[in-house]
Amino acid sequence: MNIKKLTALILSLSIALFFSACGSKTVVNSDSIKTEKAEKGIKITQTAAKSVQTEKYETADFSITIPKGWTVTTGGTNIYHSIRICDPSEPLNQMFILLKADILLHSQAGKTAWQQNYNMGNTKAALFAKAPVLENPSTEGFFKIFSQYTDFVSEAEPDYYGYVFPRFDGFTVTDRYASTSSMKSVSMGDELLRATFTDNEKNGEGMFAADVVDFGSYMISGGNVVNYQLQAVDGGYYMAYNIVAVTAVKDTFIEWESVLTECMKTLQYSDSFVSAANRASDEKVALAKQISQNFNQTMDAMMSSWENRNKSQDIISQKQSDAILGYERVYDTETNEIYKANNGFTDVYDGERYKAVTDDNMYTKPISGYIEKD
Repeated sequence: MNIKKLTALILSLSIALFFSACGSKTVVNSDSIKTEKAEKGIKITQTAAKSVQTEKYETADFSITIPKGWTVTTGGTNIYHSIRICDPSEPLNQMFILLKADILLHSQAGKTAWQQNYNMGNTKAALFAKAPVLENPSTEGFFKIFSQYTDFVSEAEPDYYGYVFPRFDGFTVTDRYASTSSMKSVSMGDELLRATFTDNEKNGEGMFAADVVDFGSYMISGGNVVNYQLQAVDGGYYMAYNIVAVTAVKDTFIEWESVLTECMKTLQYSDSFVSAANRASDEKVALAKQISQNFNQTMDAMMSSWENRNKSQDIISQKQSDAILGYERVYDTETNEIYKANNGFTDVYDGERYKAVTDDNMYTKPISGYIEKD
């Protein structure tokens, strides 16, 4: 080989090595999360929400787009149908739908009277005696007793056998928005809510909707006599419709919100499901044929409410989370993507591309991943 050819070969190899060293390399891990080796020995790992892929899930009853690899479970039939879609590695990342919930008693006095009727031999009173009491008939009130309701219905309704409802224990509203539901004229305390909660002692947050409707008072006696008169109390109840929740681990909902709401918006019930629900239902409100319309209205309102949310709580919460977990934030000056880095990253990073976050508004945006020195 002559000197000119040898020189050209060495030069071409040097150029190739130079560009391969300076360019980025993306690796897809076994959990589908992407890790990128960027310039100057920087490694970036995308968040699960950033790297998620979606796929269509379809049954005879409904179809919906879901994050790839997530699990779908269903319970109940017809107007009592429920769907739960969650991340098997982190169940708090989830989408949940329940078309109707009942019986939600008006008062503890009514519940006591139903129990007394059952004790006196009225077996038909057993269901009402076990039902939860909804003292605050509203969206917020319903979710505060949600776990009581699901405990009750899981025992009382065989169609929910084996179905695991989410839990929203310690439900605490952090922001509230006006409802745009078609049922708001007949529902009570109707709002869209942003709230925190716990499930199996893990902290979550999300957006919630439900329409609570009063089905009237029903006077019932528990057999109590005062001044020779048989006493009667209100044994009536409420029902809740169009129950929706999209949630994630606390302080990560900001990353998952767009993924979850966009997926939920694709939910469509089949004509056969709607027909069967209509035949089985004698509802005076929220007819089964309105299911898709009601649901789409809820999702549109939820997405709009999120965009117009009070962002100050995000800034405070995200900063607190970073302080507790030992993170600082940087942003990519070329793409404006935001990353979390272990404290001290900016002290050792000597490049120009990644800068420390100083604008509080950046704490209201989802991070794209985690950055570190390779």
